Amino acid sequence: MIGRRAVLATLAASALPLGACQQRASNARVGVIAPLTGEGATYGASMRRGIELAFGDSSGVQLIFEDDKLSAQDGVAAINKLISVDDVDLLYGSAASGVTTAIVPIADRNQKVLLSSISTADDLTDASRYFFRNVPKNAFQGSTAATYLQRRGGIERIAIFGENDDYGVNLAESFKQAAQQAGMQIVYESAYLGSDTDFRTQLTRIKSSGAQAVFVPGNYEETGIILRQAAELRTSALFIGGDGSYSPTLLSYAGPAAEGFVCTIMSVDRTTEMYRAFAEAFRTAHNADPDVYDTYAYEAGLILRQVLERGRADPRAYLAATTFDTFAGPLAFQGSDMIRPYGVTVVRNGQFVDQ
Repeated sequence: MIGRRAVLATLAASALPLGACQQRASNARVGVIAPLTGEGATYGASMRRGIELAFGDSSGVQLIFEDDKLSAQDGVAAINKLISVDDVDLLYGSAASGVTTAIVPIADRNQKVLLSSISTADDLTDASRYFFRNVPKNAFQGSTAATYLQRRGGIERIAIFGENDDYGVNLAESFKQAAQQAGMQIVYESAYLGSDTDFRTQLTRIKSSGAQAVFVPGNYEETGIILRQAAELRTSALFIGGDGSYSPTLLSYAGPAAEGFVCTIMSVDRTTEMYRAFAEAFRTAHNADPDVYDTYAYEAGLILRQVLERGRADPRAYLAATTFDTFAGPLAFQGSDMIRPYGVTVVRNGQFVDQ
């Protein structure tokens, strides 16, 4: 197998023609705001793996990590430190839409570019001239889930049971509009708090409603518990969630009850040379296949690296005017967003399988 450094060198050369401007990235600092501990730590782990791989061993860029613990308050403290104490050039983060919503105004006031590879809330679109994201927004995700159910056939009665936060509420509304437009009836609608652990009362009502499918936008921990408790109550409805449910940790929370669970997830074209090179480098570094969050974090890292090497004089203007190589082909930002599709993955035999 080719060595890790050789793989990284080949990957960087093929994805981003560097060379003449590489010296300009030296001594730069990128601040990373991510949930490194607590609930959401698997998102943070993917963000760290992806961005570290993108910058490699020889970029000359210092990555400074701050733990937001999936908390807006901790995210605000993190970004203030990174800007006022660490004097970072660029910012990357965060995972939770609620955290990113809280830190965008601070990045804006300080005229610091902030790039996210996970936060999907619709309200973040054009929230600031300095905010960008390479992940598509919830509007596309909600319609993808509704279209999947419509094409599956035989599903007319829908329940919505999501987390009561920026991500869950926004995605639930996005899905609801798409489902109703597709002719499906919403027969039950409720929300839960991230601190909740017993969902049996709501699940009993969902079962009584006759819902044939249940949309559960939320994080993987609560979704895993919901799936397990729904199985205990012998609920026969199909459960479908958003990208927040996509994590191996969900499988450990739900156990066998995860079988057949569906969730929407950002699309990745795994047939390209760019992806194959990335996957090889990732396996060399981590002895595992990359997940979609690793992949989008790596892509975000490549974008930030290119900014430092070619557009450091005015990062915001460079991001706004440049077409970047991505895992969906060449893409440019349209305002703050990259327009790209969502896919669907299903748990089969204890693993997420793309459909």
